[in-house]
Amino acid sequence: MKKNTFMITLAAALCALTSCGRELSSFPDMAASPSDNTKAVAISSGNDNNAAAEKASEKTTENDNTAKTEKAAEETAIDDNSSKAENTSEAASEIVYENKEKSETAAKKEFTKGRADGNVYISDYAGIKLTLPEEASFLDEDNLYTRYMMPTRFMSEEERNLYMTSVIDASVTYDEAVKCVDVWFCNTKQRYPETPDISVEEFVKNDELDNDPEIELTDIVGPENVSICGENYVRVSYTAFSVRHVTYARRIDDDYIMEIRTSGISADDFESRVEAIG
Repeated sequence: MKKNTFMITLAAALCALTSCGRELSSFPDMAASPSDNTKAVAISSGNDNNAAAEKASEKTTENDNTAKTEKAAEETAIDDNSSKAENTSEAASEIVYENKEKSETAAKKEFTKGRADGNVYISDYAGIKLTLPEEASFLDEDNLYTRYMMPTRFMSEEERNLYMTSVIDASVTYDEAVKCVDVWFCNTKQRYPETPDISVEEFVKNDELDNDPEIELTDIVGPENVSICGENYVRVSYTAFSVRHVTYARRIDDDYIMEIRTSGISADDFESRVEAIG
């Protein structure tokens, strides 16, 4: 959240929630031509010589025609084989392209909402499982929607457009509403179209620390890198409204950064409750 929307969101998180309803992807030629054979015919005088010459000429013509027929047949066969080879090559290329397309589709992980059951939240998309104390109970879908939309009633159009680039995926308060956990996913391509690959550290600074000057943040620690279940998170903590807040952020893919905001919970307690799945 930026500017005064931060205070509004915090206030909304502490409200008693009730459902308000939803108002709101070529070969060379033959080496020797049969016509060359006419040179071997002896030339005689008289009619015999003429007859012999005519006979040799007829033979030569016959041989020429035979050679042409054989050559045409060979060229036809070559063309057929070439065409078959081209068709086979095209078919193979199509298969390779199709397999590559399927592989790329499988590799791309689309955003999906997580699921909550009592005190347990699971996000297959982010690959995490969060188990809170038994007294904690995450909001159901209707109340989560109310929790998400309530702050927009007090926002300007610009603030609302910025706010809606994130979606809240889970929310819970427990221990007499003193402790709170919210799980958000922000689409950085929508929020920062000019710098969609914004670093997680810069994102946390913008989203958590760049607030209305009237909101006093004290005891700021971070942003700092921490490892939780083998994944790298950026963590920042501070005190606001006399409550300790600890926020964790991790880039999931090119589109989304996950942000987990906690209040009233120590970092050690929270981090011990996170598990990696998938």
